[in-house]
Formats: sequence, structure tokens, C-alpha cells
Amino acid sequence: MKLSALIKDCSLTAADPFEDMDIHDPDIFFISSNSKQIRPNGLFIAIKGFEADGHDYIEQAFEKGAAAVIAQTNPKNINNVILVENTRLAMASIAANFYGNPSKDLTLVGITGTNGKTTTTWLLESIFKACGFSTGVIGTINIRYNDQTFDTPVTTPDSIDLQKNLYNMKQAGVTHVIMEVSSHGLDLNRVDFCRFDAGVFTNLTQDHLDYHKTIDAYFDCKKRFFTRFLGSNGKNDAPAILNIDDPKGESLFNSLACPNLAVSTKKKTDIFAQSVKDDIHGLSGTICLPGGSFNLTTSLTGKFNLENILCAAGAAHALNIKLEQIKKGLENCPAVPGRLEKINTPIDRYIFVDYAHTPDALESILTTLKQMAPKRIITVFGCGGDRDRSKRPLMGCIACKTSDITIITSDNPRSENPDEIINDICEGLDTFDKLSENDLSFDPFKKGYMVEVDRKKALKKAVFISKPGDIIVAAGKGHETYQITNTGTLHFDDKEELKNSAIEFADQFTPIAWKTEDLSRALNTDPVFSNIKKNHSFSGISTDSRTIAQTHIFLALKGETFDGHIFIKRLIDQGIKGFITQKGFVDTLDQNTRKKIFQSSLIIFETRDTLTGLGQLARYQRLRSNVKLIAITGSSGKTTTRKITQEIFKTQYHTHATTGNFNNEIGLPLTLLNLSHAHEWAIVEMGMNHPGEISRLSRIALPDIAVVTNTAGVHLEGLGSVENVATAKAEIFEGIRKNATAILFADDPRRCILEAKARENNAIKTVLFFGSGYDADFQSADIKTLAGSTQFTAKFNDQKIACSINSPALFMVDNCLAAICAASIAGICRKGIKKGLRAFTPVSGRMNIFRLSDSIHMIDDTYNANPASVTQAINTLQRVSAGKNSIAVLGDMLELGTKSDRLHRQIGLKIALSGISKLFVFGDQTKHMIDGAVENGFSEDNIFHGSKDEIARKILEQSDRETWILVKGSRGMAMENIIQKLQTLLN
Repeated sequence: MKLSALIKDCSLTAADPFEDMDIHDPDIFFISSNSKQIRPNGLFIAIKGFEADGHDYIEQAFEKGAAAVIAQTNPKNINNVILVENTRLAMASIAANFYGNPSKDLTLVGITGTNGKTTTTWLLESIFKACGFSTGVIGTINIRYNDQTFDTPVTTPDSIDLQKNLYNMKQAGVTHVIMEVSSHGLDLNRVDFCRFDAGVFTNLTQDHLDYHKTIDAYFDCKKRFFTRFLGSNGKNDAPAILNIDDPKGESLFNSLACPNLAVSTKKKTDIFAQSVKDDIHGLSGTICLPGGSFNLTTSLTGKFNLENILCAAGAAHALNIKLEQIKKGLENCPAVPGRLEKINTPIDRYIFVDYAHTPDALESILTTLKQMAPKRIITVFGCGGDRDRSKRPLMGCIACKTSDITIITSDNPRSENPDEIINDICEGLDTFDKLSENDLSFDPFKKGYMVEVDRKKALKKAVFISKPGDIIVAAGKGHETYQITNTGTLHFDDKEELKNSAIEFADQFTPIAWKTEDLSRALNTDPVFSNIKKNHSFSGISTDSRTIAQTHIFLALKGETFDGHIFIKRLIDQGIKGFITQKGFVDTLDQNTRKKIFQSSLIIFETRDTLTGLGQLARYQRLRSNVKLIAITGSSGKTTTRKITQEIFKTQYHTHATTGNFNNEIGLPLTLLNLSHAHEWAIVEMGMNHPGEISRLSRIALPDIAVVTNTAGVHLEGLGSVENVATAKAEIFEGIRKNATAILFADDPRRCILEAKARENNAIKTVLFFGSGYDADFQSADIKTLAGSTQFTAKFNDQKIACSINSPALFMVDNCLAAICAASIAGICRKGIKKGLRAFTPVSGRMNIFRLSDSIHMIDDTYNANPASVTQAINTLQRVSAGKNSIAVLGDMLELGTKSDRLHRQIGLKIALSGISKLFVFGDQTKHMIDGAVENGFSEDNIFHGSKDEIARKILEQSDRETWILVKGSRGMAMENIIQKLQTLLN
């Protein structure tokens, strides 16, 4: 391209440099502001930079073959130097002309603001891709298009690189480009001569004051994007999309001449959100635009991300993209690297990495997470060197104010001494305590800050001082994979370091391994065959041939419908080296198999009964782990009580607990086999169907604390009477250790049976009661039920604790009291109890309340059912529906023996008296429910008996604007299928 064509839009100091200065008009094949890169027939643009001045290298450029130079001064009167008023502005013009003004042929959206630019670009990119557009992005993380990614050292590249990238995108078939527009990019004329189709303003807070000096100058710079590049200066009267939740956004909205759209999370405007739910798992709600609305669910969390979502939706709307494509794009958007990015680790913590490096950004993410944190927030952050020093004490104060524990460390210190940066941060912390690790050992809820200059050690410390359910935030570096120090740039990735620390932490809780002598001691027998090394160690014990690890020993269980022994030959071929079998198993093998065994490196133990052997192994593991153990049983509520107890204990102790339904003669031993030396407490459930089962489990688990939540008419087929149920539950005391505690329900009609069994056991030192009885040691008062929670005061030992739990089910207050009783025995403080209760969420299928659709509230209590739990569930439905449309969907209650007909009829009576709108039933026994309901005045017109599919469809037919639905039945009825069918129909 001719030099004259390149400079035609420049502000020249000479009217016609080719005539006035006798400069030739050569063809230019290369342009650069770096004299080292100049090639023959190149054009050098001399830029006065912050560290070097390009004017000092004009002669070097000509020596390398430059055809001409663009400069602001030419004191040596060198030939072929063209003078302009502003070489940065000239460079933008020349670059645009050199690359053919690519932005004219692209749909170009610019996004500016202090925070949220990167996330908004990712969201809008996802929307564009949902439309099928070939999309390019230029931003802080990288430059990317057509599955290609290019690193970039700055948010907005200099004008030559910018125009070159736009040109390359255009040549590659890209049609839509999203660009982060930084204040530096605006002030240094990097985006000049780009033609924009729309512009977005996210927000403005303190940043870059080392460059702009004042916040007003910073805002004026941002504002120039909208006044110089949008409206008539852009394409098609380019509109502005403005976040008016930010005061500067509202100011722009009221002052700009270009077309604009307002977005807000607080008020109804052009683009807004309503019915928003925001928790640690993400956002959901309704997005409203001028052309309609749609429901949205996303893993992004926090109000600031809702603002980003609305900004992206607004930009898409301004470009006439349809609602369904906007919705699809937003929901398809992956996690944004380093922007409140959740890191998956093997430990029970919520770990995030975020780029927040300004006071406002740090406050935004921490305030968001604080609202969602039932337990503690641990923040690791530092401040960058050679940047605005005034924000350092501000950020220190914000971190300590919004976190429980702050660990101050290095960020990118650059040329500064990291200790001096940390000292600047600590100037804002006079009112906060400086902590040591010993402080946290004595009081895990003590708030304050720690200092660790080494960022790697700081991140590791955050992981190792954390407790389950804590939130850990590494702020400041986000997506960066480097650390800039005064000795150079090092590889450093917050995500890598956190993952590695989490793995190291989790390794502490690896189950205790098994040497051959451990197996012999536990089983009380020597191996019948051993051909392995004496020091051989097995990492665990498995009863499932499908999932066994190569380093496990296989225990072959044998039942009425299965026999694990039949898999042993295959497992030998797989290389499994250890087996525990029924006595005489080796003798039953054919000669070839026995020969193969004797030639292999194997060990085989035989025991009279492998189920008994499993219990022996579990008991041995429980003893050598040296944990304290809580055992929980009861006719109902034991799983909920276990989960509440677990949440409370996790605030202070390394805890291991029952998972799923592992509460029987197989599940409980398997739970105990996963104990490690690092665990401090184990919390286990004990279930049963017949007398003697709890006794066996208790003798395996050896409880230090035994809890009986209640007794009721369940499993009557195997037990005969409710009194026998109570006697069977009392078997939990038979394996209890010395100086143990029994915890009983004061209001249980069979209390006398339970108490007598507890007091006759000399190992039990203390018997405590919870409930509403006058002599209960742990009582509740001031109970208030809200839409999704229950508040109450727990009274014990002359103390009162204001408590809250995430369920409106009143009966859970008693579950909480049982857990609080156990926690007080274990020495857990008031804060731990309150935080544990707040952290509890109902177990799936156990009084789990959620919104199935805009009009349907679901109470999923499908895990199991007996007369007592069904009565409690009906009470909850009656209370939360409060006169609105309410439907009880009930299935058979199984294992009730000869009393089944009468007990189902009693539930029908309960329905008739409850005021519930409709009764839908599934199963053979529910006919007695119907009889009980009708006999007591419940209208047959409001009863429906059908299949699960029919019930699901009937629910949708009978639902109105606000309907509450309870679904409950015994485990064998699989009532959760109705909820799944409803979800399918709604989708």
C-alpha cells in the first residue's frame, strides 16, 4: 500500500509532506512501532513510551531498511520523516488502513468497565455461538477464534496488533467480534478507527489510579468510548448498553446522546431480572427484555454475575438476537477462567479462584460468598507491585471485614519488595487481630488475618486450616499462570497449587492400610494359604468384584440371592492378591484352580462366616483409628439427625459419617472400614428390620454416644408390636463403651423401655433427654416456621442458643436438639452449633423442599414411609401451603404386618382432618387410606387413584398459580418416579 494512502487520515504538521519535504511515496509492506522489527520497505512509527522513546531509534529504523518514519519531532532533520501531532493516534489510523479497516466488515461489540468485562465477553461469545456465528474475542485472558487461542500481555492490544488480529479474524471467516476495551486502550488511542456496532458499560470502581491519578479522570476516559465510538460515530447508530445499578452507568444513561439500553438487577428497566435465586451452586431466575422474558439457570453466582448476564443479554438484544438464542447461549456458557471459578477437588470445601484485584471487585465477590457461606470464608490475596498503592490498605480492610480468616501474601510484586507491599496492606488492619495457627487450634471461629509472603505456602495454609463446608478464595491472579517478581517471571497457577494442596490434605484421610498381621488379628485366624511377602500391605477391603481396586483384598459375601465366591477365579486373573472366604472354600476348588493359586502370589483367609468377618474387620479398624463414635437409630429421623450432627461436628472435628443407606449389617462395616488415623469422630446410622440386628451393629461400632431419635410402628412384620420396636432399638446400648452417653427422646411414648435399658447398662455414665418434656435436658422454645426455614431457641445447661435450620418441617427441631445434645457432649462451641445447623440441607428424598416450576412447590419425602413420618409430612404440607392448593401424593406404607389396613385407614383420617385439597394415591394398600378419608368427610371428587404416569399428568391438570405437593411412600414404592415424570413433562 502506498505511504500516502496509509497516512491519509493522519493529522500532519505539514500540509503535503510529499511536496513540502520532498518525501517520496513508496509502497509500504510492513508497519511497526518497534525499530528492532523493521524490515526493508517498512514504516516505523516513533512512539514516546513510558520507559523508552521511539524517537531515539529513528536512525536505527532507517538502518534496518525503513522506507519512512512517522514521528512527532525530528530535531536532526532526518530525511523521510513525516511529522504528525500524535503518533499514537496516527498509528491507529495507519494500522486500520494497512489492514483494510477490517472492523467495517465485522459485527464489533466493545465492553468496558472496571470489573466484569471478561465474564461478559464469555457470555456474549456463548450467545453468538448459539446463533451459529463465527466468533472472535479479544480480551484479558487471550485472543481466540476458530478453536485457536493466542496469549496476550494486555487487555486491549496496541493498535497495530489489534487491527492485525481483526484482519486475521476476518480472513478466517469470523463475522462477530467481542473486544474488552480498557481505559489504557482508550487513552493510548489503541481502539481509534475501529467501527463498533454496540458498546457495553459494566461498572466503574477504583483502579489504575497509578495511571489516571483521579477517579474522575478514569471515568472521563471510559466515557470517551461512548461519546467517540458509538451512536453516529459507530455503525448503524451504535447503541450503548449501560448497567445503571452503578452510579456512573446511571450518569451515562442520563447524559449520552447515542441510543442506549439500561440494565438493572434492582429495578424494572429495559433489561432486568426477577424471581432470582442465588446460592453457592449458581443463579436462577427470569430475565426480562423488551421483546419478552425467559427462565435462566446458570452455574455463575453472585449479583455481579447477574449484572454481567444482563449486560450480555442486552448487547445481544441490541443486535436483534432472538430470546431463545440468548437463553441457550447464557445457559451454555462454561465457567469463565479465573472469574469466581470453582475448583473441583477431593475435599469437602468450596474453592474459588478470582481475578479480583481492585477494592470493589474484592468486596463484590466476598460479599456475594458471605451471603452463601454457612461456615467460614478464608481469603488469600495480595496486591500487585508498581501499581496504585492507595488501594492496598483498602483491600486489606475489605478482605478482613468480609472474611473469617484472611491470609495476606504476594501477588505480582514486580520490582517492589513483597514485604513492603504487605506492610502497605496491613496499614488498614489496625482493628483486626493477627492470628497464629495456635489461635485457630483453640478457637476455630476466631476471626483475623495471617501473613505468609510465599503465595504457594499461603494457598496450602488456607487448605490445611479449613474445615468441611468452608469457602476458600484465592483472589488477585485468576487465570494467570505466572508470577512477576523482581528476579523474573515464574510459572505459578493458583488453580494448580490449590488442587495439589487439596490432594495432599485429602491423603491424610486415606483408610488405614492392612498388613497381613492386621488381618490375622482382626479375623482371629491365620491365613490358610500365603505366598506373598510378609510386609505386603492392602490399601482396603472390598466386597464388590465390579469396583475392587487392584490393591484391595476381596471379601466374598454370601447371601440368599448372591455369592461373591463365584467371582474369585476372575479376580485372580485380574491380579487381585488377597481373599477372605467362607471356611472350606479352597477345598471346593478344582485341581487346576488350586494349582494356579499355589503358583500365584496370593493370600487367602477363611472364616466361618464372611459377614461376621466383615464386622470383625470393621471393629478392628474402628479401634485402631482411635475415633470417638456416635451411633444413631430410631424409627424415623435418623438420617436427618445424622446429617445435622455431621454438619455441626465438621465445624470443629475431622469427621467420617454414614453415606447413603449404608446403615445395615453390610453398610455399617463398610463405613467403618474407611476410617483413617486423621479422623476424630465417626457418626453412623443403625437400621434394622428384626430383633438382634442393632445389637450386632452396636458390638461392631462400639459407640461412645448412642442416640435413639424415636420409636414408632415400623417393621411390624418382623417385630410384632411397637413395644418390641423400642426394645430392638435399645439394643444400641449393648456394644457401648465405658463412660458413654445415651441420648433419648423425652416425648417418646416408649421412653420408659428405652430409659430402663440404658440405665441398666453400667457402661453408660449419663442419660440425657431432648424434646418438649418438662424434664428434658435439651428443650426448644420460640419456634417460628418460615417459608423455607424454621427458627427456634435451644435451651440447655442454663444456655440459650438462637438457631435456624433450612426446613419448615417442625419435627426437625427435635432432630436438631438430638444433634445439639451430642455436640455439647463433644465440647463443640455455640458458634459451631449455629454454623452447623445453618449448613444443613435436607437429604434428597427426606423432606427436601424445592420449586419444581413457577407454580409448583415440591416436598420430596420419598425415601421411606411409616405412619409417624407420614403424619409429620402431612402436618408440614398443611403448614407450608397455608390454605393454598395442596396435593398429598401417597404410596403404600410397607412392612406393617397385620396392622397395615388399620394404619393406612388412620392416615386417611389424618388427610380428612388436615384441610389438604386433594389426595392422589398409588399402591394396593392405599385403598384403605381412601376409605379412611371418605369415611371422615373427604370428598371422593378430590381423590385420584392411578399409575405413576397418570398421577403426574393429573398433578399438572390440577395445579394452579401456587400449588404445594407432597410425595411420600415406602422405599419399595419408588415414589420419586412421580417427581421425575413431572420434571420430564415440565421440560
